[in-house]
Amino acid sequence: MQVSTPSGTALSSEFAHRRAAMSGSTESTTLARIRARGFLRAGVSQGIRGLSLQEHAGAPWQGFDVELAKALAIAVCGDVDAIEFVPTAPAQRFAAVAQGEVDVGTFNASATLGRELAHGIVFPQPMLFDGEAFLVRRADLLPGAAPGVAGLIERRVAIQNGATTRANLERWFRSAGLGFELVEHASPQAALQAYASGACNVYALDHIPLTGERLRLPDPVAHVILDEAVSKEAMGPVVVASDPVWVRAVTWVMRTLIEAEELGITRGACTHAVQPLSPHAPFLLPSPERCSRLGLIDRFPQRVIQGLGNYAEIFERTLGTASPLNLPRGRNALWRDGGLLISPSFD
Repeated sequence: MQVSTPSGTALSSEFAHRRAAMSGSTESTTLARIRARGFLRAGVSQGIRGLSLQEHAGAPWQGFDVELAKALAIAVCGDVDAIEFVPTAPAQRFAAVAQGEVDVGTFNASATLGRELAHGIVFPQPMLFDGEAFLVRRADLLPGAAPGVAGLIERRVAIQNGATTRANLERWFRSAGLGFELVEHASPQAALQAYASGACNVYALDHIPLTGERLRLPDPVAHVILDEAVSKEAMGPVVVASDPVWVRAVTWVMRTLIEAEELGITRGACTHAVQPLSPHAPFLLPSPERCSRLGLIDRFPQRVIQGLGNYAEIFERTLGTASPLNLPRGRNALWRDGGLLISPSFD
């Protein structure tokens, strides 16, 4: 595996104190490993624009999934840069989590029961809702033909090995009564190249990452993502199931980003000290005892939002209107805005 090492791993005095103070009932093997190492190790994709991508060797990793990993680095280590990103192939990514090669996987993986049972992993909190989609050339959509992928003369589909795509497409194509051929590739780059070269005339991937992949083609306008609902996908961080303390910690750090948006707490609002009588103090400043039981640093919600902003801010700069993908929130809006995002109470 390739790794991108953190720029610095010096421990703050508070982090060092927290490492020494944690007792058995609130400790976990994963948290102990992170503290001994001095930084979080996060598995990411091999390069998908908008989610986790390193433009070139030595460049910073960027994307929505990268931001989720950074939130964990802040909450555990108190330092957004206390992190190492490990690109993992789809076929090996769950084994990397289960075997402790990475502390958390933030690699746009869809949650399924089969994956949890087969690999001994858990998807603690969905952070993106999406579905499989098809990318095709505009020129292949012949006038007068049936709409969508049904109108193609052939359907030779490039997909990634180790993803849920194969099962989703086999089920969908058979239900639609359409002929198809699925051609698996080891990486997003290989699948995209097979489509770009003409070896395949369709590229299938979840709609959000497919939007980013389309932008990597020489003439993105010559290609279109079809408006066909193929599957439902709930994606989020992945952790080992045998470490319940770590599962709980990751769950509530993710929910912190959602809750902050619902409460209207932005990155800018957290730049100054929060007063104890503030209506948001119970959320932003949980008791040291609560933080300790989660295995996280004191005031972790405030520090995470100070460092990265809330869910909306992260979405907008990586996937939304402030990004090249320019995606609408859609089903990734808060529940009150007609989306699927919700966080349980922090009371």
